[in-house]
Amino acid sequence: MLQDETITESSDQTEMIRPLIISDRDTVSQYCPSLKHLLFGFEAQEVSCSMVVPPASDIEFLLFPRVKIIEHPLLRFPLFYRQNQKSLFERIEELKPSIVHCFGTAKVMLAKSIAEHFAIPAVISINSAHIALLHRHIIDKNFEKIIVPSDCVADSLKKYFSQEKITRVNIGTFVDEACSCFSSDNTLPSMIVSCRFDRFSDFEPLLNAIRHLTVDGNEFIVSLMGQGKAEKQIREFINQTGLIQTINITPLMRPLRSIFRGCDIYIHSDYMGDFDPAMIEAAGAGLAVAADKNNVAEFLQDGTTAVLFDGSDELSIYSTLQKLLENKIMAKTLASNLQNYLRSNNSVSTMVSDLLKIYSETAKHSLSANPL
Repeated sequence: MLQDETITESSDQTEMIRPLIISDRDTVSQYCPSLKHLLFGFEAQEVSCSMVVPPASDIEFLLFPRVKIIEHPLLRFPLFYRQNQKSLFERIEELKPSIVHCFGTAKVMLAKSIAEHFAIPAVISINSAHIALLHRHIIDKNFEKIIVPSDCVADSLKKYFSQEKITRVNIGTFVDEACSCFSSDNTLPSMIVSCRFDRFSDFEPLLNAIRHLTVDGNEFIVSLMGQGKAEKQIREFINQTGLIQTINITPLMRPLRSIFRGCDIYIHSDYMGDFDPAMIEAAGAGLAVAADKNNVAEFLQDGTTAVLFDGSDELSIYSTLQKLLENKIMAKTLASNLQNYLRSNNSVSTMVSDLLKIYSETAKHSLSANPL
């Protein structure tokens, strides 16, 4: 009897949780697979979820029957600010959210205003320590929980926020049964880099390492997937060094998992302290991961689940990639080890369960702190 009452109580609590996710276009694009898994998990738990995102935010990949998508602003002109806000609040009023969950820091002001207007608590997911001063003050004052994907990100945020406010929730994913890494002997080895091309200097050591690998007789192809202001310089380098047959540049393509299944090695070259959600998808597909040693993903252990390099050292990158190309058995073992890690620690069900617990505890804390 007690067990039945506990199950009923848990079910009632889940029904009372109605998260409103708020995010910007870039974060939605970057976290599209993770958000899709999250919304799938909410739907499986019969949690009514809604999202506020800018128009043209890759929402076609986030459509589920129980998820209400609100595009804001409808009129993208400063003069229509009040009209847009009034329309937004009216549409949100119909959904009756119980908590605001802001993904990324770009929309903290919007999330704050919605939480204040409807007198509901707010939490935020952050994947980087690079936060503007104004945003830090807003987050510290108005958001009850800061959700991070790794302990490294948590440690970097402790200089801005109290430790009690920061909590870790692993990004959930579905792991393929097969391992893509060198699964075919009839195709050239393939590597993929998925990121923004902001500064050419960040890519120059990698590009030089690739050039020397080809000079030494290694045959492979590399796909640079993304866009950014450094793309022109990268293309010029590729043309000048004769790497046109080795390196190709493509825009971000969907779904990521299908793209990754056709590759062998994922190169994570970003060392700016941001967590890379695309790496989760690559690892789930069974790619061997070569990553900058300053990455913030603790599960990338050198020689166990990945191989690490010094992103500023061309020779370090060269030797790391050469090791994976020459020792395919080792590469496949690393990829399988990482898949096993994700199965144990990054399941979608666990991510959803952890978030629902945070929502529930935050709502209770908010209610006790602000009684009617």
